[in-house]
Amino acid sequence: MLNPYGTMTESPDRAVRCVANVIAIAVAMGIGGFALVGAVRLVAYWREPRVDLHGPPIATSSVTESGKELRFAVASMVSAETAFSTYRRLVQKVCRAVGRDDVFVLRPSYADVRSALERGEIDVAIVCTGTYLHSLASGRLKLLVQPAFEEGLEYRCLVIVPARSEVRSLEDLRGKTFAFTDRESHTGHVVACVSLKDKGLGPRTFFSRAIFTGSHDRSVQAVAASVVDAAAVDSLVLESMQREDPRLRERVRVIWSSEPFGPPPVVVPTGIDPQLEESLRQAFLSLHEEPGGRDMLANLGIQRFVLPKVELYEGATIMFRRFKAEEADTWP
Repeated sequence: MLNPYGTMTESPDRAVRCVANVIAIAVAMGIGGFALVGAVRLVAYWREPRVDLHGPPIATSSVTESGKELRFAVASMVSAETAFSTYRRLVQKVCRAVGRDDVFVLRPSYADVRSALERGEIDVAIVCTGTYLHSLASGRLKLLVQPAFEEGLEYRCLVIVPARSEVRSLEDLRGKTFAFTDRESHTGHVVACVSLKDKGLGPRTFFSRAIFTGSHDRSVQAVAASVVDAAAVDSLVLESMQREDPRLRERVRVIWSSEPFGPPPVVVPTGIDPQLEESLRQAFLSLHEEPGGRDMLANLGIQRFVLPKVELYEGATIMFRRFKAEEADTWP
């Protein structure tokens, strides 16, 4: 079963992936070191989407020149293997609806996805709210649709600690090790930094060490394994992981929660062909009416996709502007 921003419960290698993610975090903290170099392109068995993990730059400058392929990206809110297992059916259905061959694009950071979108190298993407906010300055991305989640699910920043930790508040984290997700992540970086600043706690000097794990699931795993003392994570990812593995509720504990924000949207480049844009919009809006579509979306914690409501992003926009107004050396 798929969960919102989560993994497949029947996947036999979930434990291996968790260990690999924790090792990757340990490497980031300097506990060990290795490098994986080179571009990777995978063609999965049966009729899986072609996966572009880090292919060469696409030469086209406009999405209208992309031919019969639809380059569909999912930002690294979760690790690459999790993103693929979670979203591959959705990618296939949308691409089939618009009559394009599916190319599943994964990049190592939010900024990589945003930059590729702004250059017209990606046709459509599910991104973090923070990625959308970072794009406002360039004006090169626009909202296409947004998810309407199942009742009870909200998009918030949570600060979590190991269940046995003595930490009870943000103030107790002074001198601790802390995991952020990505520098462009709203719930995994921006919200935590601004909230600490509001309490008079300088985020850059408050922690003994701060790292960036690259995805929310890795941050959760780092806390659960006590690799770090605390982390800022997406509430949707944590809920998904706890639903998949209830034992995780006994390993991590929430000490702080933000207000809810507008959900991670689906965006397209402003230079997209208008006909393709409308076809994509209708494909997303009708997914819940397609055979098997409602169940697929329910497994993602989504009721349906709806037209974007810009006002839902006002709170996040205000916080993001405060974040950008500070000097760069204020933040980790």
